[in-house]
Amino acid sequence: MFAGLFAMNVMAENVKFTISNMHCENCAKRVENALKTNEAVSEVKVNLESQSVCVSYDAQKTNVEAIQKALTAANFQAEIAKQCDKEEGCHHEGTENKHECGGEGCGNHQEKTQE
Repeated sequence: MFAGLFAMNVMAENVKFTISNMHCENCAKRVENALKTNEAVSEVKVNLESQSVCVSYDAQKTNVEAIQKALTAANFQAEIAKQCDKEEGCHHEGTENKHECGGEGCGNHQEKTQE
């Protein structure tokens, strides 16, 4: 059972995009909806303030280019900001600091700690 869980975590990838033309809540919803149409995408966290989105996806079913293409098809200008990893907190399971999208690498850490 544990081997199966470990294998699933190894296949999961995370990526952060900056989206320069995301200006309002409606835009943020459109970004989220565009990404969630991909069955390989397991989690989408949009940060309107930093104009970014952190995406968790199954690397065996899709890739960063396909995710970026979905954003482009929805008329958003998306650039890869940074690959996220466990140390940055993009993975939410078992972390003590559960921010909306994880940690410093996702653009939400500073916002959450300033509150």
